[in-house]
Amino acid sequence: MAFTVRFSGQPQPQNYGEDDGFEFLDGGVLAIHFGDETKRAEFYPPAKWDQVTADPDHVAGLNTPYVDDDEDEDFDDVYDDYDDEASEDEVDENDAAGGD
Repeated sequence: MAFTVRFSGQPQPQNYGEDDGFEFLDGGVLAIHFGDETKRAEFYPPAKWDQVTADPDHVAGLNTPYVDDDEDEDFDDVYDDYDDEASEDEVDENDAAGGD
């Protein structure tokens, strides 16, 4: 079990697997994303769910379709390159202006 959701009016919580993910959206909406790509995400307003319980290593946002650790690393590399270029431009401008 990765996480469970106790839905309002349901006697038993619903269990979700390691490949599934959840997140809390604005206004308390609970989004559940499935590791099975044939299933669409489900969204529940706050009145429809009571509690989410997750394993310690299964945090909110994990396994959502737009969160990917590899993509974040690639973005950081591009951002670092941009900062280096900006620093070089600043040095060139200082040299052109007769600065240090």
